[in-house]
Amino acid sequence: MSADIFTALYEQGAPFCLIDSRERRDYVQGHWFGSTNIPLSIMPTRLPFLCPDRDFPIHFLNLEDSASTVAMDYIDRLGYRNVTPHKTTTPTNPVIGYVQGEYVWSKAFGEVVAHQSDILEVTPQDYVTNYQHAQLVDVRPAGEYTRFTLPGSINLPNSLLLANIDRLHDQVDMVLLHCAGRTRSIIGAHTLKAAGYNQNFGIFRGGTQAWELDGFTREHGATKTMAAETESSLPVTDFLNRWHIATTYIHPATLQTFIEANTSHLMFDVSDDAANGYLVGSRLIKISGTNLVQQTDRSIARYHVPILLLDNASGSRAAFAAYWLSRMGFDVEIVIVETDHLHTSPPQNDTLGERSDPQLIENWLSNATPIFDFRLSSEFASGHIAASQWCNISLMLDQKPDTAAIGIVAPCHETGDMIAHILTKIGWKIDGIFVWQDQPLDTKTLTSSTAGFDQNNIPIDRSALFAGRHFGVLKDAEDYLAWEEDLPDQIPPVIINMWHDRLAQTNK
Repeated sequence: MSADIFTALYEQGAPFCLIDSRERRDYVQGHWFGSTNIPLSIMPTRLPFLCPDRDFPIHFLNLEDSASTVAMDYIDRLGYRNVTPHKTTTPTNPVIGYVQGEYVWSKAFGEVVAHQSDILEVTPQDYVTNYQHAQLVDVRPAGEYTRFTLPGSINLPNSLLLANIDRLHDQVDMVLLHCAGRTRSIIGAHTLKAAGYNQNFGIFRGGTQAWELDGFTREHGATKTMAAETESSLPVTDFLNRWHIATTYIHPATLQTFIEANTSHLMFDVSDDAANGYLVGSRLIKISGTNLVQQTDRSIARYHVPILLLDNASGSRAAFAAYWLSRMGFDVEIVIVETDHLHTSPPQNDTLGERSDPQLIENWLSNATPIFDFRLSSEFASGHIAASQWCNISLMLDQKPDTAAIGIVAPCHETGDMIAHILTKIGWKIDGIFVWQDQPLDTKTLTSSTAGFDQNNIPIDRSALFAGRHFGVLKDAEDYLAWEEDLPDQIPPVIINMWHDRLAQTNK
């Protein structure tokens, strides 16, 4: 296995998926570019989510460890029939194509865009000295903006820039776009450029992290927004025509028929800027257009598969995402459903088989049964059974089994069944499975973890790379911004050249 595996697969032009099954912390520390992280701990739900077709060509990165062996076995158990393993190791020296971090496809692409740009970039000190007359615009989704932003900034997510471009013209003389780092502000500014925006605008270089690095304080709890209640469709239509983005208009009554007729496509509902990626039905993924462009290699696991973006109203969100995904190398079309609101929502938990018996918990507590909670560590911290301990299935594969039977707390039936199956095979005794989503528990049995950020104790299902950048660890923020800027040098040349070619077509 070498860095050439993704390049070779990509250049063949046939559909494929390249999977790395390590837990998130290990994957982020270093992985082969183009691979999609589907950790063993969430594989029962994540793999069918990203790749519902059991005959789709899957290429699996086999590190020849316990987790890889178990993951390959479980992929087979899930019914995938076209899986090719590739033996691989972690390189000891820097190699083109072996990268750190996550969302690397999007972030490296953003730097390629920035490096060939003539758009003004303003540092925090430049802003304080010369540009305080400019309106700061935070282009992240509203939830991220409210958590923290630059003082005085207003919120206008990237995916709504096109629908509100006339408001920018009318309300401000100069705009400085920002995010928490670099990528989304770069993409937002170049969206304005592609739309022909002719007012003064630029990028607040390094976003909120650069602001803190220069000794300033972020604003928390901000609520100011520029997004219009009624979107303007004319600028969006002009944009679609200008860039020849294929667009289909359908009536909401025909939506389900349309979805069923296009199952060979990747389909994303980008109509909600708050959506962070969940499955609607069996084929439609709901995610904000802003995050789809930001998290491309997490959301688009299948390469060389045509993409359909569903939107409503003006189509601003789909237009934004389609423009940028096409320049990243994807085949994209837009479908605008002629309705005020796309009625797509996540599946209800109570449709998932039989409910867990809450008596299980009482029995475990009465009998002092060891309770292992296999939910995400963030979910465990928010609330868990007081006597339980958090665990991850990948961490247990090489442990000596306890002699006593254990109780399993799982996020869903599919994951609980997988964990029980794996642990039983390696000698653990299982007393039962409690599915957390099924049944609210008596609050007297619950507790939460209130400890703050601990850089030296980050769970295996979270990223430890630059993890302190939003928690006041300035060295992490500094290293993160440097990492972003240096990414293009680590990407296989075939991808960099493809991006340059796509962007050159834009600049003609």
